[in-house]
Amino acid sequence: MNFSTAVQEFRQALPGTDAFKRVRVQCEQIIRNVPEHATMCFVIGEFCRAYVLFYEDQEVSPEFAHRVKAQLLGYMDCLEMALTSEDERAMSAALNQVVADYAGSRGLI
Repeated sequence: MNFSTAVQEFRQALPGTDAFKRVRVQCEQIIRNVPEHATMCFVIGEFCRAYVLFYEDQEVSPEFAHRVKAQLLGYMDCLEMALTSEDERAMSAALNQVVADYAGSRGLI
């Protein structure tokens, strides 16, 4: 399992809590097997954990589910692009951007 595979599988998945659970499991696998990607996967995994915790037992509108999926995909795409650059500064900047954006959009999740 690698991060690019997790991104592609999530992109193809339906926007529901099962897809977020799957990403979290994949992130946990990556953390164990590719420790240099641990911080990135922890951030994405925690986003997924929060979404499932808040919305698993609630009915959400399709629009909301698609919006949150798009938000997570945006974060994942940003991190994947930085990861492919193999530049530690780009990775750090991407992580900072994702965390700042997520913290600034807390009303969404």
